[in-house]
Amino acid sequence: MKRKIAAISLLCAVVMGASSCSILSGLLGKDSSESSSMIGTEEVTFKNVYTGTGEFALEKEAVKTLDINKDISGNEYVKITLESNVNLYGEYKYSDVNNAGKVVVEPFYIEPSSKEIVFKQFFDAFRPNAIGDFDKKLISITFKNLDDKVASVNVKDISVANRVVPELEKEIYLEKGGLKVGADLAMGGTLSYLEKTGYGGETVDEVIDQNDNVTIGVNAKKGAKQFLSSSVNLINICDAGREFQQSYYADVGGSKEEATGANGYDRRWSFTANKKGYYWPYNPVQGGDEVCNLSQIIDYEVSDNAIYVKVRAMDWANGYARSEYADLEGYEAVKNGRTTKSYIENTYTIKGGMLYVDNRFIDWNGFTDMEELPLHTLEIPAAYVVHPLSNYVCYTGDNAWDLGDTSYDRQPDLPGWWLENSHVNKQHPEDWFAWVNDEDFGVGVYIPNASHYISGRNNFGRNIEHENNKDAMKSKMATDYLYNKKAPTSDYTSCYVGNTSYTAPVVDVRMKEYVPLSYTYVVAVDYLSVFRASFKDIDESGAITNKGLEAWN
Repeated sequence: MKRKIAAISLLCAVVMGASSCSILSGLLGKDSSESSSMIGTEEVTFKNVYTGTGEFALEKEAVKTLDINKDISGNEYVKITLESNVNLYGEYKYSDVNNAGKVVVEPFYIEPSSKEIVFKQFFDAFRPNAIGDFDKKLISITFKNLDDKVASVNVKDISVANRVVPELEKEIYLEKGGLKVGADLAMGGTLSYLEKTGYGGETVDEVIDQNDNVTIGVNAKKGAKQFLSSSVNLINICDAGREFQQSYYADVGGSKEEATGANGYDRRWSFTANKKGYYWPYNPVQGGDEVCNLSQIIDYEVSDNAIYVKVRAMDWANGYARSEYADLEGYEAVKNGRTTKSYIENTYTIKGGMLYVDNRFIDWNGFTDMEELPLHTLEIPAAYVVHPLSNYVCYTGDNAWDLGDTSYDRQPDLPGWWLENSHVNKQHPEDWFAWVNDEDFGVGVYIPNASHYISGRNNFGRNIEHENNKDAMKSKMATDYLYNKKAPTSDYTSCYVGNTSYTAPVVDVRMKEYVPLSYTYVVAVDYLSVFRASFKDIDESGAITNKGLEAWN
């Protein structure tokens, strides 16, 4: 039943438009407990499910439970309107309407505010590893005070709606000023699509050139040995750990050699950095975990010029369980993995032909002794660019923003796997890096207040016979999670292959619980000299300082 309602809702929004949906809603009947509101360009009708007195005080760690006991079948989106002066840990308790013995408790977290709070989220029902993929009876909602001071809480409204995460249209797009970008709701809302839709009347092409290299460039089809595409995604999306995405670390629990330790966290064995594996730290990753268990979409919003996404991230290394054997055959994927108690938020906006990405993260596990942890590097963001853009560039001179000074650290076909032989820039006075082709056309990223850049390549050859340059059709993104993405046109379609170019601007910090960390970066697709000049304008405006990166200092 739920899926049928979701399909009707989506069809109405796409075919008829918001105003027509409103008319249809009126014709079907609307009782006094219903209210409509706009979420971006989408009209959503909410139905109230709680009418009790919601004003209460809570001592530290005290709990208040509000009884609901209502069938909310087909309504997987909840809105809580409240006032609160403390950090609140919450739990939804719901059961399967067709099996009362099947009860799920789903946690959530609400930050304090001096203003009225409207907290919205999807229940965990729209991903393959969901814990609540059934029609629900909402039994209760519980609030717990996490702060030392007494909480003053006033719950004004609890409502539900039949809004959905689209079943077959998981990648959502913006297109403006010659730039098309996409966020993949199947991969935690990561930045998964970046296309320059044209350049000076020419197309940006992906081809195989006369040297059997996969090449991307303006009018690259001219003289090419084989044409692949003129709709080229410049982001590598081979698996859930690629894309452009937020990734955070904390050395809670054990160590590389031991699974358990302090903080109540049990590390899991990972093969990402070493084929023999080691115990990976706590690592909320936006896109999903090591075996593609997907992150939970909490909320999303699409307007005329922006995409907003909020997710509960997966813990990267918790996709594997270790058996009694210490070899690869002795390990198996963990069903569902571990969804972290953290929120990652992104807002994607196109301005002046460039993409502005606002990022925010807050952790609410309640780990103990966090101040005793060692510092750890954060990827802000982890940025995976397609491998034909193989030349790494960063300005390292002494005359920042003198556009006549081209003192670049230029690394043609940067060699080395980044986990074993990464290239590091500690000096980057203009706060940008780029991956470009041999004509200096490519992707530039401007990110103030990072400590240094870590870069590298995976299986770094460009030749089509090179390992992992011909495996596009095998990618999970091209098979299990293709949805409405463009299918690879050949085995060499570079956004899907295992080979990639990678840079992470990083900071070394110690994670703090219940304290948000935020930053902004800008992505441009153009020739090096052009986007460098654009980044200079942004820098001189002082619009982006990324002081939010100092929140955990």
